[in-house]
Amino acid sequence: MTDMNLSRHLHSPACGCLAGLALPGVSRRGLLGMGAGALGLACIGGPLALAAEGQYELMLLSCIDPRLVSEVHEYMAGRKLHGQYSQFVMAGGPAGVVAPQFAKWRPAFWDNLATSMELHHIKRVFGLTHRDCAAVKIAYGAAAVATPEKEEETHRRILAAFRAEVKKHHPRLGIETGIMALNGSVEIVA
Repeated sequence: MTDMNLSRHLHSPACGCLAGLALPGVSRRGLLGMGAGALGLACIGGPLALAAEGQYELMLLSCIDPRLVSEVHEYMAGRKLHGQYSQFVMAGGPAGVVAPQFAKWRPAFWDNLATSMELHHIKRVFGLTHRDCAAVKIAYGAAAVATPEKEEETHRRILAAFRAEVKKHHPRLGIETGIMALNGSVEIVA
């Protein structure tokens, strides 16, 4: 046997070893390899799939801004929540859920929150916006974030609307909200 390509059928076309299979060009060895791979995935996939379920603290909703990815994770770790939260990330974080500009995104968030509640049995949701957010500027206009005072007011309005929407959809779910500065510090907003 000089041909080492195991994905090709090495027998004569009349041998019948592949008869009835809907996998043209797959040898018996290839078929056995696929079966072994599927068995391995089943053994590994089962425990991994179950590991996703459990009792977790919260779902974090934050922005996609690459400047703050590490800061968000460091903040959550500083709260001793490493491995204790699911995360949903979208432009603007909570602004993506309440801004009229982003109305089409809402179902994705609500579906993910419901899934996290079912799988992770979360107790609360944490909506985190951040300073100098381009999505907030897109959604509410440059004037809404033109000064630190206006930006603060806009974020507080967004977070109040977010809390109201969560309470409307899931009245028993706890809600936390905050604004992250570009240095990673967070102001909790009630």
